[in-house]
Amino acid sequence: MTDGEELKVIIQLLKRYRGYATTLISLYINGDRPIPDVLNMLRNEWSVASNIKDKTTRTHVQDALERIINALKGTAKAPPNGLAVFGGFHMEKPGSYKWVMYAIIPPYKVSTYKYVCDTHFHTELLEDMISASSSVFGIIVIERGEAVIALLKGSYWEIVDKVEFFVPNKHHAGGQSALRFKRQTEHLAETFYKLVAEDANKILLQIPNLKGIIVAGPGPTKEDFLKEGGLDSRLMDKVIAIVPACCADISGVLEAIKASEDKLKETEYVKAKKLMEEVMYIAVKKPDYIVYGRDNVLNAIEKGIAKVVLISEDIGDDEIFKLTTMLRGKKIELVVIPSSVEESLTLSKTFGGYVAILATPSWIIEEWENASQSLIQ
Repeated sequence: MTDGEELKVIIQLLKRYRGYATTLISLYINGDRPIPDVLNMLRNEWSVASNIKDKTTRTHVQDALERIINALKGTAKAPPNGLAVFGGFHMEKPGSYKWVMYAIIPPYKVSTYKYVCDTHFHTELLEDMISASSSVFGIIVIERGEAVIALLKGSYWEIVDKVEFFVPNKHHAGGQSALRFKRQTEHLAETFYKLVAEDANKILLQIPNLKGIIVAGPGPTKEDFLKEGGLDSRLMDKVIAIVPACCADISGVLEAIKASEDKLKETEYVKAKKLMEEVMYIAVKKPDYIVYGRDNVLNAIEKGIAKVVLISEDIGDDEIFKLTTMLRGKKIELVVIPSSVEESLTLSKTFGGYVAILATPSWIIEEWENASQSLIQ
């Protein structure tokens, strides 16, 4: 596999399979490990499996091990990046089983040697590869008495915590001296800031690949929080942007991301948004350089004039997997637009979930087809 997007697709596919009892085998082989050593281990597991009492389980495990052994025979050692092998009999329904096997050379190094037999394939190590390779940004949106903490990972973002605390408005309250009311309000605000900072410290310090933090909110609240909130100094050093945002909710998070695009330009999320902006521009200004809809996009791929293919996450894992495998080895970039990007709705509703930006005008397809028809006649 060449990139993380392909790996995400295969992970989703592997998660669908279920075995009869603990019959699905997951095998991770770290780089340059001698395959004969692996084969000896698998043969030993085959012998151990002969002690399994349940006949169906025993048969499935031993058959799967035999097939994996036969597939690995003749290989001296694992590739430099290692190898992940998944094999077993998927239970389509009770009594009906289908053999499945995937041997994957991932785009990132397999760092451990692991063998697991379970009711499902173990994809955690592959998922960890993706997490480790993706930059994570923390987003804190804070207003008076409310705050949300969100994470932007690759092309996805999510709110992971919300903090609420009563902090009165700064206007004078009847029956109290202005000075006393101000002190009480400031004390409550400081308490709230500390609560937010405690949560942010707990969440963000656990992320090893945290690349930066955006702090957002209305008015001076965000600056007051950074000044008085007690955010850990290691996190303070990672603050890359302080930007305005309307409120501590989904809208505020989206506003914070948009206001910080110059700092986030390398992230998959911003890349996806920029590509959709390009699609809308081309659709209006250069319509001959874009096609949309499944059939038209597949036709452009087949004719070799597609340059970038954008698909909506909503078209489903099976379709994404088909396109991923179809484009392997071709010089065509495939971008999956996640549902967390607002423009994904436009991609689904207006373009049917499929768009291809073309290297040459679409009328070439028509001339190609007309010329082909003439040759046939």
